[in-house]
Amino acid sequence: MDEHNIENHPDLMDPDWRRHAEKEAWTGLRRQRRRARRRRWLTISAAVVIVVAAAGFYLWKQGTRPEEIAGNTPSVPAATTTAPAPTDLPDSAPVDLTRPFEKTPAQNWPEGIAGLTIPAPAKVGSFSAKQVGDAQEQVKHAVEVAQFDKDVLEGHHPDGYIGLFAPDQRADLQAHVRHYAIYLAEGYHLLPVQPRMTGKMTVRPGETGELMVHVSYVVAYAFDPGSRVVEGPADLDPFVRVDTDYIVRSGSGWAPGDRGLWTGAGGSFFTSVACRTAESEDLAPAFSDPNYDAPSVSREPGEFDPDKPLPTKGNCKE
Repeated sequence: MDEHNIENHPDLMDPDWRRHAEKEAWTGLRRQRRRARRRRWLTISAAVVIVVAAAGFYLWKQGTRPEEIAGNTPSVPAATTTAPAPTDLPDSAPVDLTRPFEKTPAQNWPEGIAGLTIPAPAKVGSFSAKQVGDAQEQVKHAVEVAQFDKDVLEGHHPDGYIGLFAPDQRADLQAHVRHYAIYLAEGYHLLPVQPRMTGKMTVRPGETGELMVHVSYVVAYAFDPGSRVVEGPADLDPFVRVDTDYIVRSGSGWAPGDRGLWTGAGGSFFTSVACRTAESEDLAPAFSDPNYDAPSVSREPGEFDPDKPLPTKGNCKE
């Protein structure tokens, strides 16, 4: 073998080795970036302390205390802005635990299920506008329970969610509920702020007696880091992107046990989660994973934008 023809080395041709090497390289790069950011932050902080101390000494020498100057200056209320939100999730940025979604794509999203845009009910196929409106409310409530209900999130009790579906769907849903409902990992809790959401619902006709209700949305959660050090929103704000169909079946063409709400085809994608819990499908923040990977080389727009295609490759896969 030509020793200079390194790209054909057997190790480099092995896909398993290449995936491992790529993961290790990104992990090392993230650590280097974090150390560099920490050094820069300490340098900036030291400079600010020196400037403030010098200003205070100057005012003391002049016989005027800083608070007297401040007291003579009319206070100006902080401006309320709706600045455009970032399109990506920063690894490094100041975090205000009372406003944990600042400087993230969820910065301006509504709280909870209010972020799901639902069209005005209108006749679809054989379904009247009222039937469509009722179906939309069924799906909206199912999404709300799956993503925000504390019994589901914290208690891991999905009965309230499963009970929303047709009787003949419930046994299968019980076995696969983790594909639809969010469970928080044991030992980790959300901050006392509402999760944020953006998304939309669309309706189309299905087979005879079926109404297809599609939802595409993203939910951002904010975990309480406690005494842990976090370096930016990416450490505590996981994002869950969901694209899925719900099916509402009605009419005499269906057996009584089939009538009602059913789950359909769909998928999900998780950003800034702890990879160590991927197998159990529990949702945990990145700060809980000491070996948290950096994201892939290029972000996929669909991570934070439900109008874009659902990403298919996660950053927890080797």
